[in-house]
Amino acid sequence: MVVSIRSSRDTQSYSTTRVLIRRKMNCPECGAPESLCKTRFDEFLVLEFTDAGHGAVHHLTVATYMLQHSSQLTREGWLHERELLREFLVENKLPAFIRKQNKDFVDSGKRKFKIKSKDVKPVINKTKWMKTILDVCRENAEFYCEDVTAWARSVLEEAEKISLD
Repeated sequence: MVVSIRSSRDTQSYSTTRVLIRRKMNCPECGAPESLCKTRFDEFLVLEFTDAGHGAVHHLTVATYMLQHSSQLTREGWLHERELLREFLVENKLPAFIRKQNKDFVDSGKRKFKIKSKDVKPVINKTKWMKTILDVCRENAEFYCEDVTAWARSVLEEAEKISLD
């Protein structure tokens, strides 16, 4: 919150003090300060597509961000992303294997559910997470990959406790 105090004199020559308060809003879905999460996500996508070292965790970046920003997904899409993240982190499945395994399942012509939300309403009520994309250091690929993985593990742990029944 930013507070600005201004003094002024009105026409009757006495001073008044006016306090202007400008609130900086946190992201309503992940809790990141000033809603910087979308900006950071976009920066990370560019980084991951331009540097192979950073791109090694692209699958984690997208799935993790989407779980925290459930308004981008349908209920089924959110559950699918959570399962993907679990397969990556718990079962240690590689993205190429998952793509091959899920080829028909996620083919938009064959899929029986929508992934992307049209109404942009959050699927989950969680608005504060232990880690957000702002906790990821992008200085070098090694630290970046470690941080994205830690963020993903933290989000998966919290997401697995959420029931959508």
